[in-house]
Amino acid sequence: MITTIFASFTQNPVFIILMLLLIFGAIVLAVILLKKYVKPFQSHDKPKTDKEIAEEEVKRMVQDVDPETQAKMEEASKELEKKSEKITDKPAEQDIVKEEVNRSTRPIEDEAALKAMEEYAKAHPEEAAVFDKDEDKESDSKKK
Repeated sequence: MITTIFASFTQNPVFIILMLLLIFGAIVLAVILLKKYVKPFQSHDKPKTDKEIAEEEVKRMVQDVDPETQAKMEEASKELEKKSEKITDKPAEQDIVKEEVNRSTRPIEDEAALKAMEEYAKAHPEEAAVFDKDEDKESDSKKK
């Protein structure tokens, strides 16, 4: 009777899966313990410090430049300096501000653009109404 109970218990799929997990878990545990405590299985690599890692990264990224390439790079930098020195006709900041104010406040001189804006305003009266309301609010707040 005990053998039939044992036989029915061992043929259960859950028992088979649990036994396989137990066997493989024991193997993994044995390997971990071997690597930790048995001298021939221990790794001899020391963990690197942050400074060593940084030095390796710098060495990997920095490359030596041959003299020919360095001469070309210096020549190109000198040309860029000359070009930047030639640009001396930069307007002053006050002139830029004056031009922006003038450009935004002067009346439209282009008749075609003026007509296009009027046609757009006629086609989209809801936008004009919103704009007028905003102006009314601003004028009311200025009066107070």
